[in-house]
Amino acid sequence: MKIEEKIDVLKNNIIFSNLSEKDLRQIAELSRELSFKKGETIIKENEIADAFYIIVKGKVEIVKEGEESQEEVLATKSEGEVFGEMAVIDELPRSATIRATTNIELLRLDKDSFKKLLRSFSDMSLEIARSICSTVRTTNSAYIKDLEKRNKQLEAAYAKLKKTQNELIQVEKLSVIGKFASLIIHDIKNPMGNIRAYAELIRMYSGNNEKIQKSSDVIMSEVDRLIKMTSELLEFSRGEIVLNKMPINISSLLSTLVDTVKEELLRKNVKIIFNEKCDSLVMIDSEKISRVFHNLVSNSADSILKEGLIIIKTVAENNWVKWTIQDNGVGMNIVELSKIFEAFYTNKKKGTGLGMPIVKGIIESHNGLIKVFSRKDAGTRFEILLPKA
Repeated sequence: MKIEEKIDVLKNNIIFSNLSEKDLRQIAELSRELSFKKGETIIKENEIADAFYIIVKGKVEIVKEGEESQEEVLATKSEGEVFGEMAVIDELPRSATIRATTNIELLRLDKDSFKKLLRSFSDMSLEIARSICSTVRTTNSAYIKDLEKRNKQLEAAYAKLKKTQNELIQVEKLSVIGKFASLIIHDIKNPMGNIRAYAELIRMYSGNNEKIQKSSDVIMSEVDRLIKMTSELLEFSRGEIVLNKMPINISSLLSTLVDTVKEELLRKNVKIIFNEKCDSLVMIDSEKISRVFHNLVSNSADSILKEGLIIIKTVAENNWVKWTIQDNGVGMNIVELSKIFEAFYTNKKKGTGLGMPIVKGIIESHNGLIKVFSRKDAGTRFEILLPKA
């Protein structure tokens, strides 16, 4: 391509349209011609940015890798448009992959040359800023539209899950639960992951818009809740719990777990204390016991309406280690207490009613016992007995 042809390309681009013939010639001389065939990758996500590109002829698509390596097309660009400017300016890794959707011809400006031009030409810097703003707006708009679509899919899937759950309670067919849970998780796992990813991106590009940030946080929280619910349903339907047991100091494990939840509980005005410990070893699957801990502590925190306290203790008793979790929450009446380990029973507005049956199943699979003591307005105490190693 001759210099004059390059200058014509630059003239037709709004970023360079206000520059003089002399300035355009200087830029043209710094640029380098490149060509790619349809399907070839021009830029890879996460690679170091080293250049800025102007499309002379052809089209590209901007794609981002989602969960399980699935790609989502965020936008397309064609003749006369530019790409690659954002990562060059902010000096961060490429945020997306750029791929040719047709045979394509490009002009490439290396990073150092591009930055030098920005310092030299204020008009060009302004147009680059406008280009970036336009890209962000367009991408955000695409995120929001796709998010709305996937949110509807998620709501439909959740409604289907709840409807089938109620039917299964009546007929008591756990085999059907297993098939349905597997199907639902398979069908909505990717949409849920994508919805969460888009919510994170929207939050990232929302600037100081507090309303958008809060809305994005709600979306992410609800997606996490639904993932947890579907996982509980699938785990419960399988019935058999597979353990990977090894000798572990239960007090050390619980101390670590307490540290992971302490700050979050304090934000809810709940204090957690673990001050009575024993050094006995128990043969347990630490991942499964961690699940028990999080379920019970979460239930205790939910039962505390204002300020509260959760006390954890471990003590050696003959061939057992007794682990207790006690709270000063609202407690349970006799009916609630009698149904606490009943599948699908819950007194919460949000929940599957499977958390406590799963807790009981995990403890019993360790050849242990779990007991619960509670009175209305007098708190709740869980006692778990695990055999020593």
